[in-house]
Amino acid sequence: MSYPRLTKCMPDESRYNPFFFLHKALRFGHCRMLSGLGTEDYNHEELAGKQLLKLGQLCELSRAAIAAEQVALAPALASCRPEVAASTCQDHISHLAALAELDSLMRAMKVATAQRRNHAGRTIYRCYALFAAADLARMNNEETALLTCLQHVLSDEALRLMESCIFQNLSPEQLDTLMRLMLPALTTAELRTLLSQLEADVGPSLFAELMETTVQPIMTSASSAAA
Repeated sequence: MSYPRLTKCMPDESRYNPFFFLHKALRFGHCRMLSGLGTEDYNHEELAGKQLLKLGQLCELSRAAIAAEQVALAPALASCRPEVAASTCQDHISHLAALAELDSLMRAMKVATAQRRNHAGRTIYRCYALFAAADLARMNNEETALLTCLQHVLSDEALRLMESCIFQNLSPEQLDTLMRLMLPALTTAELRTLLSQLEADVGPSLFAELMETTVQPIMTSASSAAA
């Protein structure tokens, strides 16, 4: 096994990165999920069920994010180098195939006998770790090789519109899941920027609903815990 050269491809960090907020949330989600799966007692059916529900929601968000990226990227990929465009499309196909495998493992866990629950849980934990590692590499490829190509052919305004398209192609339920990852993943300044942009992206009605049902309760809870 060989490790990647970490600085092989470096995009212009002063330019707009349409993947930044989404990928930062997904990276946080992977880290938290991997920790949760690794420490779960799968013999405790109720607690394990809650953990698998969270896993299912994260997998659904991951699947939706890929679909939204495909819509947003489609017009620009034709202008990218053929090998970069082909690699991006193949990464998305492989990503969806891996999610389908995780779906199968979760279904197997739900019907596992009491004697097999811990074994099934360990399998999910190990396979999710492999999936998360591959997804972290995929996101890095998008934020280096792909983003470098996009920066050559698109303005920062066009890159921002691409990000807007990604958010617009997520359902209210998926945006709720995403915000629950973004809030603890972003700095205060980053969150302020995101919220100002998100209101324009999803519209005032949905934004107000997200603020009332998701953002404000979580921020209030975090403030109380810090006090």
